[in-house]
Amino acid sequence: MTNRFFLYILFFTILSSCVSPKLFEETQKEKKELIDENLLLKKEKLLHETKYTELDGKNQILKSKINSLKKDSSKTSNEFRTLNSTYHELSDTYDLLLENNSQMLKSKGKEIKSLLIELQTVKNNLQTKEDELEILEGTLSSKQQKLLQTQKELEDRVQTVIKLESIISKKDSLLDALKKRVSSALLGFEGDGLTVTQKNGKVYVSLEEKLLFSSGSWQIDERGQDALSKLSQALENQSDIDIMIEGHTDSIPFNGGGYIKDNWDLSVVRATSIVKILIESSNISENRLTAAGRGEFHPIESNLIESGRQANRRIEIILSPKLDELYNLIN
Repeated sequence: MTNRFFLYILFFTILSSCVSPKLFEETQKEKKELIDENLLLKKEKLLHETKYTELDGKNQILKSKINSLKKDSSKTSNEFRTLNSTYHELSDTYDLLLENNSQMLKSKGKEIKSLLIELQTVKNNLQTKEDELEILEGTLSSKQQKLLQTQKELEDRVQTVIKLESIISKKDSLLDALKKRVSSALLGFEGDGLTVTQKNGKVYVSLEEKLLFSSGSWQIDERGQDALSKLSQALENQSDIDIMIEGHTDSIPFNGGGYIKDNWDLSVVRATSIVKILIESSNISENRLTAAGRGEFHPIESNLIESGRQANRRIEIILSPKLDELYNLIN
């Protein structure tokens, strides 16, 4: 189980090399929380196993003491019965002597009194030992109940870790299948301003400006509409995937005029144009789509050179599996 978990960590570490700083930081934070939770559970498991061993040792000591007390109790009971028998014999003798010889009765009276005192002492000691035995039995029962509760908590935590690993594995399989489906749907467009990557637990479809828009425009050309139509048809039945469309520009100020004032406006309008094409060309539910404008503030290359600015003018379609089950389990 540990090997698999660290394979996941290695897998996410390799994929994180292409992520933007903010998304990388969020992913690293989630990954760290999972690692910390896993380590904490393992420490708690080791602690509970140590406590279990200690309680089991104490349990054996208590059982040994109980057996010893039972033996003492049995021995004391035998002594009591012997003394009681002697007492009755002496009592009979006393009655006999009382009838025959008052002087002999006086001499035996001290012995009888001593025996009575001794008998009472034995009774008191026996009662004390029985009380101690009852207390020890109660303590043992309480510790056994606590031990069972601790074992149950440990088993519950182990099951939680197993469920977490299962959900993570399921999510990874879903992402792999999603990337293959999207890459297959967009076959022929990759290398022509389109890339499909998997990182940070998401699939990113990046489309350069040249595949979709004319410079400064938000009207999608025919080839771009074709690519988006194929993508939307590949995603329309993936109800467990949320779709974020992000518009990005370079750092050159926008001078187009009209109601588009700057790069912020341009990136937002381009993102919403993509959303409309996806809705019109498929049965994708609107509540799965989110449009966002990033302006010039999330470049992937330097804006100081033309090739860098060209790469920064892009649309990123981010496909995210719904992780409600994972979040609910962590909470």
